[in-house]
Amino acid sequence: MLDFSKIKVERLSRAYDVSTFDCGDADLNDFIKNDAFLYLEKKLATTILFFYEENVIGFVSLASDSLKLNLEEKERYNIHQKKLEDIPAIKLARLAVNKAFQKQGIGTNILKWIIGYALECSDKVAVRFIIVDAYNDKVNFYQRFSFLVNLNRHYTKKTRHVSMRYDLLNKEVL
Repeated sequence: MLDFSKIKVERLSRAYDVSTFDCGDADLNDFIKNDAFLYLEKKLATTILFFYEENVIGFVSLASDSLKLNLEEKERYNIHQKKLEDIPAIKLARLAVNKAFQKQGIGTNILKWIIGYALECSDKVAVRFIIVDAYNDKVNFYQRFSFLVNLNRHYTKKTRHVSMRYDLLNKEVL
C-alpha cells in the first residue's frame, strides 16, 4: 500500500501529461484525455490529479450541483423548509485510479480527500451533501463511507447508475 502522505494533489493543467492514463474504464479514460480540459475551461467541472512520484495515479472531477430529497429524506436530516426543493451539493462527477495503482487503497484515500475538501468548501459556500452517480458495481464502495441511495423519484429512474449522497454533517467516516 502506498503512503498517501507522499501523494501530490494538483489541479489539472496543460503542464501535466494525462495522455497515457489508463484506469481500465474507456469512458473515464476518454474523459481525462479529451473532455477534462474543456470542462475546466468552461467551468463545468474541476479536475484534480493525484500524483505518486511523477505518475498520475488517479483523478477526480467535481462540480457544483443540488440534491432533491423526498419528504422522508428531509425529515431524516431535519430539513423542514417546505419551499427548499434543492439542497446544495458537490457532485463527484468522476473518480478514477490508474490500473497500475488499483487495489492499494488509493480510491479510498481519494474519497476521504474529497470529503475533507467538501467540508473545507462548506465553510465558504453552503453545501450539505456530496452526490455521485455510482456505477452499479461501485455502490458497495460508496456505502462503506456512509453514502446512501437517493430515493427521490427524480433519481430512481436511472438504470446505468445509482444516485447516492453523503451528508457532510456525518462525523463517522473521517
